Amino acid sequence: MKFKANQNWFKVLSIILLCFIYYWIGYELERHQFWLLFSMYTSAFGLSFYLYKSGMQLRHLIGISFLFKLIFLFSIPELSQDFYRFIWDGMLNNLGINPYLFTPNELIDNTDFNRGSLSVLLYDEMGELSQTNYSTYPPIAQLVYSLSYYLAGGNLLFNVISIRLIQLIAEVGIVVFSIRLLKKLNLQSKNILFFTLNPLVILESSFSLHFEVIMLFFLVLSLYYVYISKLYVSAVGFAIAIASKMLPLMLLPLLFPFLNKKVKYFSKGQVLRFLKFIIVLLLSLVLAYSFFWNPELVKNNSKTLSLYFTSFEFNASIYYMLRWIGYLWNGYNMIAVFGKLLSIIAFLVIVFLSFKKKKIDFKALLKYMLFASTAYYLLSTTVHPWYIMLPLFLSIFTNFRYMLFWSLLIGLSYSAYKIEGVSENLWLLAIQYISVYTLVSYEIILKRKLVF
Repeated sequence: MKFKANQNWFKVLSIILLCFIYYWIGYELERHQFWLLFSMYTSAFGLSFYLYKSGMQLRHLIGISFLFKLIFLFSIPELSQDFYRFIWDGMLNNLGINPYLFTPNELIDNTDFNRGSLSVLLYDEMGELSQTNYSTYPPIAQLVYSLSYYLAGGNLLFNVISIRLIQLIAEVGIVVFSIRLLKKLNLQSKNILFFTLNPLVILESSFSLHFEVIMLFFLVLSLYYVYISKLYVSAVGFAIAIASKMLPLMLLPLLFPFLNKKVKYFSKGQVLRFLKFIIVLLLSLVLAYSFFWNPELVKNNSKTLSLYFTSFEFNASIYYMLRWIGYLWNGYNMIAVFGKLLSIIAFLVIVFLSFKKKKIDFKALLKYMLFASTAYYLLSTTVHPWYIMLPLFLSIFTNFRYMLFWSLLIGLSYSAYKIEGVSENLWLLAIQYISVYTLVSYEIILKRKLVF
């Protein structure tokens, strides 16, 4: 009896400590204080894992995870400055200015542009990268940012609160539909805690306001409806997920073998089902982008997106090894070559998974989606912590747990942020990726062989 009472006290103490950690990160800590941040981050993982294993009821743990998220409600994000660009785009839409057609640099010095105190603040704080590039945030993201600015006006904190509440609603949807899918797949419902209780998700969505949770809500909606054979509804959901953040686009080819109801390649029914899915998806995307359509949109969007593969670099693994070889070989950074090469390899991996088998079931579809997104990020030139929320989410529908460890280890990438500028610690990068590749190799290759 005394042991049980002690256990209850430990649970209460863990929840209080987690509340303190999230409060401190949200309201007191500065981004350049890496070792304090990482200590709190790892402590949050340890305490969250204890709660997961403590025997508490699932609904209580889900409620507690949302309690942690609400702690950040009135905080201004510190770990990322991207939210300034989110609000900037929302402001432009409310002013009747297409955010895909003008860079902030082109607007801030224009005398016809509203240079109120908020617009100047947003411009100054968004950083040079955002200042000099066109917006790439898709239409659903623009809709949310516009709604936020419409409700909050020129108040920075109210804009942050509005976006945060919309994201929390989306995460409620993720929990509901994920649990439905987990039950249908005969998996434990508590797997959802690997996502919703995960400190990475709490910090990067609820605190830093990154749009992954809204994208993931529509993705899980699409997956749920394709599972119950409502193809058109699924296609619309998939389109909205892409129109929230373009990442799910890479998963689209993997649906082809899943839609096969026979055992031969390219059966007539399979091709027709896939074409119907694509047509509905494309029509939905055309409708979403029609509100922003301009002949310059595609050119400006492509120009900015191409920089992701040819100019941007952060927290990469294989690319940094190639970059080092490039310096030895040619004496300069060959990102334009290696970035394109790695993107082609990632594409070929997805094609291979799409045609590896004639027919796959739903569990295999989710597993291949996990492998495809993992390969994509291991081959990327830029891997910010919030990027891996997609494979982390997909992993809850599988028996693979390497994404849990990566979601912890990717916290080492915060070491790059200094008081002045960004400077990555290659030793910490090596620790992160050696561990990740070891875990991936064990779970996907060695563990499979041991089972056989």
